[in-house]
Amino acid sequence: MALKVFIVDDDETIIEFMSLMLETAGYDVSSSMAGAEALPQIVAQKPDCILTDLMMAELDGLQLCQEIRGRSLSPNPVVIVVSARDHPYWMERAREAGADGYLTKPLAVETFVEKIEAIMTDTKRT
Repeated sequence: MALKVFIVDDDETIIEFMSLMLETAGYDVSSSMAGAEALPQIVAQKPDCILTDLMMAELDGLQLCQEIRGRSLSPNPVVIVVSARDHPYWMERAREAGADGYLTKPLAVETFVEKIEAIMTDTKRT
């Protein structure tokens, strides 16, 4: 059974890129372009991994991360923030919000899936 990944990003091109890379690698991918819209879908679908943009309207990636962690989902998903902001300040804020990993845009085709898998392996949630 394929692992489920849920992508939240307000840029449709980024969603399409990440979806293509992950689906090609055998993952089952769902997505949303808004954090507030994504939250009930995440609760219902129970993905293994969530990739979220940092800066989004209404519910940003940090708030989404906090909401996910506050709900004690089972299984407990791996949450990875994917953002163009590459300053350590944002990486630390993401960690404090409950993110398991942080990737910076632009994303490299050659290493994107490998980085996701490495974070998922390092985290090993149950």
